[in-house]
Amino acid sequence: MKTKLLSLASLLAILNANAIEIGPTGSGVELSGFVVLDHTNQDATGSDSAFMTSEVELNFDFTSGPVAFALDLEAFKGSGDANSQVDTFVEEAVVTYTFNDNFSMSAGRMLSYLGFEAYDAPNMYQISGAYNTQFSYLYDAYADGVSLDYGTDDFSIGVWAGLEDQTSFEYAFAYTGIENLTAKYIYADYGGSDESKQTIWASYSLGSLLLAAEVATHENGSVVDSANAANFNTGDTDAYLIMANYGITDKLSMTVRYSETEDKVTATGGAGAGVTNATIDKVTFSPTYMVTDDLALLAEYTDISDAEEFVGIELIFTF
Repeated sequence: MKTKLLSLASLLAILNANAIEIGPTGSGVELSGFVVLDHTNQDATGSDSAFMTSEVELNFDFTSGPVAFALDLEAFKGSGDANSQVDTFVEEAVVTYTFNDNFSMSAGRMLSYLGFEAYDAPNMYQISGAYNTQFSYLYDAYADGVSLDYGTDDFSIGVWAGLEDQTSFEYAFAYTGIENLTAKYIYADYGGSDESKQTIWASYSLGSLLLAAEVATHENGSVVDSANAANFNTGDTDAYLIMANYGITDKLSMTVRYSETEDKVTATGGAGAGVTNATIDKVTFSPTYMVTDDLALLAEYTDISDAEEFVGIELIFTF
C-alpha cells in the first residue's frame, strides 16, 4: 500500500528506513533493495508450474540538504514462465527538491499515484493483483514527468504532469484527518484522448486488523485488433476490491480479498463488431509469515471465475 503522504520525499524516507550507507560517512549515498523468489501454478496462464527469481531491485538514494535523487534498477520476469526473458531497466530516476516539511517538487521517472495495491512485492499484502482486465492494468506504473506535492497531518495533494506534446495529468487527494484512517482519490487524464482512469480507496486500522476497499475505473481504453489494424476495440472497465488483513501473531498474518472486474468492449468492423461484456471475480486467501525482519514468506490461493485457480508461494528478502 502506498504511504500516507503523497510527498515523494516522505515515500523515500519510509521505503529506505533500513538502507545501507555505501559512500563515505555522511555522504548521503544509500543502497537498498529486494529479491523475490516465486513458485506458482496456474494453468490459465499456460504455465502449469514455475519456480523463478521473478524480480530483483536495487535502489540507490542520494540526499544533500533539500535535494534528493532516487535511482531504482529493476530486473523483472513477470510472465509466470521460468524460461521467459529477464527485462532489465531503469524503473525510477527522480530528483526531488523539498521546500519545507509540507511542500516538495519532483522531476523524472516516478511512480503513478493510482491505486491501493502497491507496485513492488515487499509492499503487497498478497502475491497477485486484484484485477483481471482485457485492457491495460487499472493502475499505471512509472512514467516521466513533474509533480508537485503538498501534505499536512490531515490531508495531502499531488499533481503530476507528463509534459509531452499532449500533456497527461494525474491529480491526487488524500485525507488522513481521522486516526487510523486513510482515504485517497486519484484521477488520471491522458492528453490527446478521451481515455481516463480513476481510483478511490480507503483503509482503516483497528488494532491488528486492517480493512480496505477500492473502486477503480478505466474509460475509453483501446487496443488494436491484431488481425486487422483498421479495426479498434474500445471499452470501459469497472472494478472494485474489498480486503482484510489480520495480524494473528507478531510474525503471522492473513489476508482475505474479494475483487471483481467488468469489461465492456465495443468492437468496430469485421465479423466481431458489436458490444460484449465480461466479468471476472477473484477470491484470495494469503497468509504471510515473517521469518525475520527482512525475510517474508507468502502463500496464496486465488479462485478465479471461468479460469484455473492461482496457487503461489513467494519469498521476499529486503535489504
